[in-house]
Amino acid sequence: MDDFSVKHELNGNVAVVTVSGRVDSFTASMLDTELAKIVRENKQLVLDLKEVVYMSSAGVRAIVRTLQTAQKSNGGVSLACVTESVETVLRTVGMLELLKVYPSVDEAVASF
Repeated sequence: MDDFSVKHELNGNVAVVTVSGRVDSFTASMLDTELAKIVRENKQLVLDLKEVVYMSSAGVRAIVRTLQTAQKSNGGVSLACVTESVETVLRTVGMLELLKVYPSVDEAVASF
C-alpha cells in the first residue's frame, strides 16, 4: 500500500486523479509533475486521496500549485475521500480553508 502511484481518468469534464501510497519529500516531486500535466489538459480536478497513507508538506505544496494553476484558468481542485492522517496535515497547514473536501468522488465531481 505504500507504493506511490498517480492515475487519472475523465469523468465528464473533470479529471479524477487517484493518488496512492506515501506522498513524501521524494514522491511529492513526481506528484507535482503528474498534476502539472493533468491540469494543463483539464482545469477541473478531483483528487481522490483515499489510498494516501502519508502526506508531507511537500505533497501539500504540489496540491497548492495545482490549485493555483487551475484557478488561473477559472478551474478548481476538490479533494475526495481524505484520510484522517491527510486531513490532519491539511488542517495543520491551513489548507482546509482553501480546498473543498467531499466524502466521495461522485460528490466532488458533482461540485463542478
